[in-house]
Amino acid sequence: MAYPKTFLSRDNFRLAFTRVVRGANKDYKAYYRHLFPSYDLGLEDNLNDLLDDIRRGRYFARHGVVVHQPKRNGILRPLTLLSLQDVIVYQALMNYVAAQFEKDQLAYALKRSFGAVFSGRSSPFFYRSWKACYGEYNNALTRAYRAGNKYVADFDLVSFYELIDHNLLRKCLSKRVTSPEVLNLLFDCLNEWTLDRAGDHIGHGVPQGPEPSAFLAECYLLHFDQLKFKNIHYFRYVDDIKLLASDEVPLRRALMRLDLCSKDLGLVPQAQKIGCRKVTSLKDLLKNVPSALAAAAPGRLAKKTSQKQLLDMLRKSLRRNGKTLDICDNTSFKFALNRLGPRKDVLRRIALLLVHRPDCSWAMAQYLRKFPANEQAADILLRALQRDPTYDAAAANYINAMDVCEPESGYTKYRRVIQTANRRSEERSIQLRIASLTFRGRRASGLKAVGIVEREADPRVKSILIDRIFGDDPAAPFDVKPCLGLLEQATSDPDPDLARYAAAQILFCWPSSAKRWKPSGTVNRSVRLLLMSLGLRRRAPRKGGVLDAFFVDKMKIGIKVPWRRALGPDFRDAEQRCIRLQRLQLGDPSAWVLMLDTFNEVLLYAMARVHPSLKARFKLLSGKNHHPDIGAWLREPKLAAVVPARLQWWQEVHSTRVRADLAHAKAKKTGQRTRPVSFGTANRIRKRAQAAFAELLKEWMKVL
Repeated sequence: MAYPKTFLSRDNFRLAFTRVVRGANKDYKAYYRHLFPSYDLGLEDNLNDLLDDIRRGRYFARHGVVVHQPKRNGILRPLTLLSLQDVIVYQALMNYVAAQFEKDQLAYALKRSFGAVFSGRSSPFFYRSWKACYGEYNNALTRAYRAGNKYVADFDLVSFYELIDHNLLRKCLSKRVTSPEVLNLLFDCLNEWTLDRAGDHIGHGVPQGPEPSAFLAECYLLHFDQLKFKNIHYFRYVDDIKLLASDEVPLRRALMRLDLCSKDLGLVPQAQKIGCRKVTSLKDLLKNVPSALAAAAPGRLAKKTSQKQLLDMLRKSLRRNGKTLDICDNTSFKFALNRLGPRKDVLRRIALLLVHRPDCSWAMAQYLRKFPANEQAADILLRALQRDPTYDAAAANYINAMDVCEPESGYTKYRRVIQTANRRSEERSIQLRIASLTFRGRRASGLKAVGIVEREADPRVKSILIDRIFGDDPAAPFDVKPCLGLLEQATSDPDPDLARYAAAQILFCWPSSAKRWKPSGTVNRSVRLLLMSLGLRRRAPRKGGVLDAFFVDKMKIGIKVPWRRALGPDFRDAEQRCIRLQRLQLGDPSAWVLMLDTFNEVLLYAMARVHPSLKARFKLLSGKNHHPDIGAWLREPKLAAVVPARLQWWQEVHSTRVRADLAHAKAKKTGQRTRPVSFGTANRIRKRAQAAFAELLKEWMKVL
């Protein structure tokens, strides 16, 4: 594939890894931070291997894991956790895209748009400091207000990241990104990362959490920035737009234009947050500035604030509504709470907020951690956890705080509530499992802690647990030695991130361990690559081909086939058809079924030539031709005897292709015009493909 050199280069991917490591998305990076050192140990070889996979069509994005963060209104914000390799590829793709859009963004950056401003082609950070950009946003609003613009309109979008249409986004990107290979790779990844719970592609949305998604959003929102308004001051911070004017009439007209533009882009305005108002003070204007990305407004960071001032700020950020205490200023509340020292009066005050303000759970949990082995703090957390933990993210934050606050005696009630937290969860996410298993593991013996980690099936959770209980986490109660057996077992895990991390932990123990580790023959390929990078292995591990990646990684069929020997001269042709099959999966179903049928033909014929029960009949039916007609071969009784359970699937693929409009204009028997294959038909075929392929490969391996 002819990728641009500026994209498919070691420099670009090295920069991508640097930007992933140094990104400002700390909450998201918490799931990866322990993986960075092991990847960095063999960085050059890892990147060369990844570049080779992309160049040869062997790279496929893996399905992400979604966790959620609660918003103030009770709605969940999804975060999509990708594999570390996928995060690096995503960043490398957006390095290239951002360079193409740099001039477009700079035309409006820090003038009309203030969020996710590209920092330049060589900066180790992908974006300029949000603090500086946020400060410019405040300054721009201040200047517009002081110029006499007292009327303000707010325009906000519902679930913006989730609703970005892939077709419209591709059309937008193609104005500057001229490489179809780069666009194909990007949208193949996006489609894999935005599957619904049933595993179907939904065709919209970008994964929240990774930094590159914010720049895709910026490219999409350029449509808004390019609108021209008369007598209006336009300011956008991510998807929150503020309009200032000296009169209400032009604001109404501007809101209508934004509404029409959003409908053209397939976006939904948030009616509850849209409206015009007249502000009487600068404070009234700035207090509603979006603060979701900010722990505090930049102006407040410029000067040192005393504890007395912080306490006053905290009190003013709270208000009573009858008997209920609530937060009226999130920014001030978080700013003050993060910097206040441990005070019992503050502890009693926030105790009333833990249950009904889960969106601020992290800030409150961090404050509670300032009370180690404290019964009062532990009881506050206990009461919150005894209530139904509606949000896994909030419950996980409180369990992490309980890990610090639990008193040294009389702790049974605290441990019991954490033991039952997962059972009471609605989301059943990995966030809550990580927190509760970490809590239990740190209080168990070394042997029992190993058992807790061993029973965990999710490789991402397992690596985090190892780090928190046995690894480099400052609160880890054990060193790595008690879990060396667990780590050796993990080096053979199919997940490359877990296997590489486990191998690195073993290698870090070598100077003090009793014996030198001898990797087994089943270790993950990522481990072999790491050993080669460190000079502990002479040659690079054998790389799997396109067909291995398709059948083993994507189809989840655990049968390793020696494809070069199995396919002989048809090997390269089969690889090319396999790549095109996957490329067509998200396009026209008729084209996809047509390619699937020809791919099946290559596989069926290659097996027939070597199978003792089939080769004589195959040669007879071929006559003077290279091979028999595929329709006739699929009706052959001898083939039915070899693949009896799933032969119907192969026949269905072929008959669907024959009836499609891309194959014939009219049906041979009836003369009726053919029709396109429907998405529903293609999905039914796709879902049954694994079992059919598995049966064929199993029989094929018997004769190879």
